Amino acid sequence: MVVHLILRLRNLLFRHAGMVGCAVLMLLPFTLGLYGIDEPSAGTLSEPLRIMIALILASVIGGSIVQYPMIGFSILAAFLPFLGLIRRELIPSIGYQSNEPLTLIGAAVGTLLFIRIASNRWIAVKNTTIKIAIALLVVMVLQIFNPNQGGILVGLGGAMFYIGPLLWFFVGRHHGGKQTLVTVGTVLVITSVIAALIGLRQQFGEMSNVERYWMVVSKYKQFLNNDVVRVFGASLSFGEYVTLMLMGAMVAWTRFLLRKYLYAIPFVFIAGTIFLSSSRSGVVMLLAGCIISWSFLDKRPATRIPRIALGVGIGIAGLLIGLNQTRSLNLDRNAAVFVEHQVEGLTNPLGSERSTASKHAGLVEIGFTSGIRNPIGRGLGSTTIAGRRFSQGGDGEDGTFSTELDFTNIIVSTGFIGGILYMVLMGRMSWVIVKLWDIRRVSTSLEWIAIAVVTFGNWLQGGYYAPSILIWTCFGMMDKLLEQELPGVAPSKLVNRVISLLPEKFRPLGRTGLSH
Repeated sequence: MVVHLILRLRNLLFRHAGMVGCAVLMLLPFTLGLYGIDEPSAGTLSEPLRIMIALILASVIGGSIVQYPMIGFSILAAFLPFLGLIRRELIPSIGYQSNEPLTLIGAAVGTLLFIRIASNRWIAVKNTTIKIAIALLVVMVLQIFNPNQGGILVGLGGAMFYIGPLLWFFVGRHHGGKQTLVTVGTVLVITSVIAALIGLRQQFGEMSNVERYWMVVSKYKQFLNNDVVRVFGASLSFGEYVTLMLMGAMVAWTRFLLRKYLYAIPFVFIAGTIFLSSSRSGVVMLLAGCIISWSFLDKRPATRIPRIALGVGIGIAGLLIGLNQTRSLNLDRNAAVFVEHQVEGLTNPLGSERSTASKHAGLVEIGFTSGIRNPIGRGLGSTTIAGRRFSQGGDGEDGTFSTELDFTNIIVSTGFIGGILYMVLMGRMSWVIVKLWDIRRVSTSLEWIAIAVVTFGNWLQGGYYAPSILIWTCFGMMDKLLEQELPGVAPSKLVNRVISLLPEKFRPLGRTGLSH
């Protein structure tokens, strides 16, 4: 009786909260944090309140996805980009805690929904992408117990950043669809514009008291110099802030290419904000995404390389001219620092004094060689902030090491086999979205070609709460859409061979066919 009553109340909550949840989350930036809060303080019920808020949000998101998938995924896409903002603005009421339950919502909801899908045997195990993903998941689960990372608690923390987002692939594949992809893309544009507005306020206006307090207690380290900070918008880090804006910019750009010309307005605004943020890699990836997606407008694959070459030439020329023009602008002190940082790095990318490109290349090399030196891996927590929070030791003073790219991080974490499986999965997903565009000209596939380009290396980045989950959720939807459009696509023999090498008890089980 009690269980039945709880289920009735849950369904009632989902029916009404699901309808308005997305709109409420969209309005949060205007009700939280735009005007600052005087004194951060914690109440006596801090921990129970955190858990209660996390449970309510998780219930709304998870239940809405099950009951009304389009609304549920829209709420997810509206909530995750503002996770940092929500967390900061709760500090005055419930204080600050490094291990915040709100950050577990994405991984927890994804895990529960995956368990529901798997227990009902709704996973189409003959699908090639699913075979690769399950094989990678098996390797990752084993790496939770890797003693090299400093303990199982570190491994469980790392699992939240790596396994959690990957499970959303199955959730998106089962519950999502073509129209859901369109809706999520629209939400990405809106949230990117709002995040850009918040970032510009932080950059050229004034940080609120609670934002300054959060920077101190969280030991935020993204500074250009002693006085100038790289802002974080509504996110929990500078990198995540820029990555989310890149995703929104690519949706707006590709829709503009497909003759929805009003999307030029948000694209120009977001692109300008990315430049002013001082992210050099963000500018480069933005250009790459624009050029490659433009090249895919041509239906003939053979002509795409010349179009890319032409786009690169025009893009580099335009960038250099624009960068030189900015030197003559009369900018205020803050803007001048950010612009000069961009100009110095982009006009001299190989100069070690002014650019960090050589440093990033060195980290990638270390990541690849790690798979040879340590083929069994160092554990999931070794390349995430879980190492800093839960371990004592490691390569650096924070007990963790990151190559700054997901595929090399996974080589370090899971060893040579896990790294290969992940790169095969990356290749498979790239093929899926390109095939869907080439064969059926599905507009959302062009959006995700562009997003895949600008987020390359960050598809499964530890510490990026929003981008990783949203990317793998939509990848799942794209994979299902391809299977529906091209039911005759045969599984890869190479993938079947890799799966056959796994112990029998670890091989995928379940009913074949599309989920309903």
